[in-house]
Amino acid sequence: MQTRSRLLAALLAVPLMLVAAGCSSGSSSGSASTTGSAGGSCPYTFAVITHGDNGSFWSVVYKGAKDAAGQYGCKLSEVYGSQQQGQAEPDDNAEDAQIQDAINAHVSGIAVSDHDPSLMNPTIAKAVAAGIPVVLLNAGCDPADLAATHAITCVGQPEQVAGERAGAQFQSQGSSNVLCVIHQSGQNLLDRCNGIAQALGVGSTCKTGAAPSSGPACTELILSTPNAASNPQQADQQVVSYLQAHPGVNAVMTLNNAIAGALIPLLGKSSVKVGTFDLNAQVLTDLKDGSLDFAIDQQQYLQGYLPISTLFLYLKAHGNEVSPGNVLDTGPLVVTQSNASAVQAAINAGDD
Repeated sequence: MQTRSRLLAALLAVPLMLVAAGCSSGSSSGSASTTGSAGGSCPYTFAVITHGDNGSFWSVVYKGAKDAAGQYGCKLSEVYGSQQQGQAEPDDNAEDAQIQDAINAHVSGIAVSDHDPSLMNPTIAKAVAAGIPVVLLNAGCDPADLAATHAITCVGQPEQVAGERAGAQFQSQGSSNVLCVIHQSGQNLLDRCNGIAQALGVGSTCKTGAAPSSGPACTELILSTPNAASNPQQADQQVVSYLQAHPGVNAVMTLNNAIAGALIPLLGKSSVKVGTFDLNAQVLTDLKDGSLDFAIDQQQYLQGYLPISTLFLYLKAHGNEVSPGNVLDTGPLVVTQSNASAVQAAINAGDD
């Protein structure tokens, strides 16, 4: 942990030194750009392409990318988000097309969430073959995908490990019959649930179907409500109905903070413990008053900031690579009532 902390501190310090020195002049194509207030002239344009929207999670990712580009004085193509507000699922074909568009535009580097590896890996590999360095972010943090895409690294949270942390947290508090609520498709969500199952010692996968009357157990509930995160009140009725039908469940892990926020009032004074992934102001309030048991923070600001830093250093420093072929972890951090105040400033600043 100390080694990783020193690495992140060094990366975050680099922009100030390099912007002060200034980049060499030049230009590159891009649909939109940000320029560092320090006045540095950087020749690079980086494309940021994700499967997300501009909601509370992804807006922080994009802020991190913009801040890094601004501090270096580089340009940033704002090709944000294949999933628009109100869509039920991310549009992986649209994201794959955006990657190809970035290749055609001859950008200097690409930061991309590899949301559908079977579809996107060949396109990402095509970018690298064209001489465009790539850093994966948020999704695709798997050794096989890193090898297939030839990306430098993946900046994100090891989802299996994050799930294991959540399962261990519940187990330490005596709540081991866990319902894992999946709000949209995506292998990363399945990995989170499977991590919970492993921590509870009930096998390598979280099961579907009816939850048993007692734990340890992990049961998945895949919400049928379209775009559950955008309509959490309706989606959470499914969770409440499931809990009423399976009274043995004593813990719920939601994989989206909007789902957790809407679920807590519906549970009232229930003894069921609730955990969630990712932070926002409401999650922090719920942690402080004890209505939410814990949250898994993947520090998404770093998932935007560090890919731009990594790409810049790769180009500026003659191919120097950060964590080559491996995951550059940004989590998981377990936030509870006891340490919730420590992240308050980051949330207030829009950095978490």
